Amino acid sequence: MDEMDIVRKVTHLFYMFRRDNLLKKDDHPKMKHRDIMVLDAIMKLNDGNLVKMSELSDYFQVTPAAISQIIKQFEKKGWVDRILLDTDRRSVYIQVSEDARRMMKNCEAFMTERLVEFIEELGEEDANAFVRILEKALAYSQKRKEKLEEGEQK
Repeated sequence: MDEMDIVRKVTHLFYMFRRDNLLKKDDHPKMKHRDIMVLDAIMKLNDGNLVKMSELSDYFQVTPAAISQIIKQFEKKGWVDRILLDTDRRSVYIQVSEDARRMMKNCEAFMTERLVEFIEELGEEDANAFVRILEKALAYSQKRKEKLEEGEQK
């Protein structure tokens, strides 16, 4: 097996896939993947209730300043509200707006529709192989992450 030939092919295919999908921006909801992930985390972290900014930075393992910048952008778009509680003046809480919830529902419907089309195009055998390969890739990624974390602790 020529690993470099495979690497070139995979890199090229990823590039083509990304390029072709970026050219058609008008056919899907206007939310970035990162935005969906952060909003989804806010909604799930505390069973849909208020979430502390510090909980978000811990969850994503980023600095509070990084989360603050993201939340500031979300506020401008009307996707989240910052809330200060009388009982806890030191913490800033976040909740997802109804507008953002609606947009996320549209995004989820769009992604589900596209995935169903893709799976149908693949057929059952290739779809199952695709899932198996993705699971293997995830297992590799997790194993690699654990090794890196072990190296940092030494």
